Amino acid sequence: MNDQQLATDLAIAGAMTYELDDYLLDDRLYRQMVVETPSGTKQPKMTLGALLELVDNLSWYRTDLSAEQRKGLVSIENRVGAARRTYRDQWAEKLTREMKALLSSWQWYLDDVGRNPKAREDYASEVHIRNRIDILKSALARADKMTSGEGQQLDQLDSRLQGMWQSGDYVGPSGEEKRYSSERAWWLFGSPAGQD
Repeated sequence: MNDQQLATDLAIAGAMTYELDDYLLDDRLYRQMVVETPSGTKQPKMTLGALLELVDNLSWYRTDLSAEQRKGLVSIENRVGAARRTYRDQWAEKLTREMKALLSSWQWYLDDVGRNPKAREDYASEVHIRNRIDILKSALARADKMTSGEGQQLDQLDSRLQGMWQSGDYVGPSGEEKRYSSERAWWLFGSPAGQD
């Protein structure tokens, strides 16, 4: 990831954490934001998954950040931790709602894959949903709030994908092959072959 993208992600994550308390107390799952970044004005949709994904990405690139940027990341991590402790119930509720929404999106995509060759061609641009699900799964496990229903749905969707799976080249975020292992994030190393 280049320096400008890291600075942009840091700006967006920082803006999200400044709105985190209000977000957790609001009933809406998605919060539209306008953030001024080094690469211009961005309009990200805030969710806990989006924020946790940004923090996870920035943590992976921590050694590429300047000393000042690393201090900013520590501040972001501290604000996330404080909000998680202070608004424990709201945190778990938002994670659960987002997980359900993402599982539904992933299921719709897999439904399409089973009948539409074009959907299979789009796998590399859709697999970010499965990555976000993995981030939420970890966050829910940490909050001890992952339900058996969500776990079973994810297992069923993974089994379904594995039933049409064709191992192959890495299709995840560009330049991040070393970050993911084919054992842990198997869905990034290949694509669905369909059920023709």
